[in-house]
Amino acid sequence: MKENVGILLPLSSLPSSYGIGDFGKSSYHFIKWLAKNGYKYWQILPLNPLGPGYSPYMSTCSFAFDYRYIDLDNLIEKGYLKRVPSFQKNSTAVDYYHVGEFKMKYLYKAYLSFLKKEGEKPLDNFIKKHRWVKYYATFEFFKARNGLKAWNEWVDIDRDYFLTHKDIPNMYHKEIFFNVFIQYIALRQWKRVLNYARRHNIKIISDMPFYVGFDSIECWMNRKQFAFDENNNQTEVGGVPPDAFSEDGQLWGSPIYKFDVMKEDGYRLLVDRTGYLASLCDYLRIDHFRAFDTYYVIPAGRENAKVGEWRKGPRDEFFKKLYEKYPSIHLIAEDLGDLFDSVLELRDRLSLPGMHIVEFTILDPKEIDTSNLIVYTGTHDNETLWGWFNNLKEYEVEYLKNKFKCEYKELFDKIFDYSYNLKSFMTIYPLQDLLKLDNSARLNTPGTVGFPNFVWKLKDFSFENKLIYPKNK
Repeated sequence: MKENVGILLPLSSLPSSYGIGDFGKSSYHFIKWLAKNGYKYWQILPLNPLGPGYSPYMSTCSFAFDYRYIDLDNLIEKGYLKRVPSFQKNSTAVDYYHVGEFKMKYLYKAYLSFLKKEGEKPLDNFIKKHRWVKYYATFEFFKARNGLKAWNEWVDIDRDYFLTHKDIPNMYHKEIFFNVFIQYIALRQWKRVLNYARRHNIKIISDMPFYVGFDSIECWMNRKQFAFDENNNQTEVGGVPPDAFSEDGQLWGSPIYKFDVMKEDGYRLLVDRTGYLASLCDYLRIDHFRAFDTYYVIPAGRENAKVGEWRKGPRDEFFKKLYEKYPSIHLIAEDLGDLFDSVLELRDRLSLPGMHIVEFTILDPKEIDTSNLIVYTGTHDNETLWGWFNNLKEYEVEYLKNKFKCEYKELFDKIFDYSYNLKSFMTIYPLQDLLKLDNSARLNTPGTVGFPNFVWKLKDFSFENKLIYPKNK
């Protein structure tokens, strides 16, 4: 095995007794297995609260964890719960709604027990150390009592609460502190997983979306830094224009940063968000890195992304502020798609490793220097390698047979060997590709929302004996 190989697998996809992979024993088991088999990296997706369609890329808070990832068995060990029955054990798809409902019931029981045993002091200290928790905990409470509406549709007193108050509303102290408790437990559990990985010489690669969700504490607490009108409605939204993959482009609806305003405080919101997330992993992949150079802006209210314009991002100025405050940060640039030369020039000036997707490049006769790139067969947004292979057109198959001088029955193995032998900063395989799974195991299809995106899950750990690749590396 090469010294720089890792596996891409969302935490949610791990086997579990409670319907979703979490910070419990399955994480430790997987890390131990990675180390035993010579892997060096585990790449995950964002761990923040899930957004529309249970996507981790449009969250209510960049800093927080989704409560579904909390390990209930650990709460039993701590004495906060007596017992918890298994729930959707050995499922092969995450049922986010019912898993959330199940876990929330036990988390509240654990909270009441925690208060009896520990009191509120640990939670008070947690808020002092992590200022964002106060706002997030209050946000979640206000959102619930406003019928889960977006923050700009709340009653005025809730929408503008922190414009006139410094502390959480005392009459709802207990309810709001439940949200604090969730984050307190989740952070402690994740740090245990992270430290366990480091002890086993496994580095964790996590992911940071460039944009935040509109219905988030970032927007609620920093309205002047986004393109909103006087009624807190979005005037512009993010996305990407039409390309070879989509004739309408992609309309994400992401809030647009006002970089001229953000510049006044040294891009504090983005700098601290990036620095904090990087502290929770070993490498942080910046999703949609290109937007730091140039980003696409679409007028609000459009049905697609055909009408829009490119604008300059903060470029080197942002990264100068970031590295001044977080000098030891390790970043990866997600530099995929149709890019201007300036995007790659920014990446290279910063000496950041970029990404090389074999599914995108193997049919191109032009050779690419991949020595400072992370080689992937595909990412969480692509077909599985086996699914992609089976969807190749006849002329593409012929091209690859000529390229590798082989017959069809040998071709898939040749493609895998090709990916493995490319020089790289790292080589990362989605676990589905090592198992030669078809597109029924695909994790996400960009431009679509909801099932079956982000639901694929391992039934158990029997996959350890079924790996097809790498063969005798």
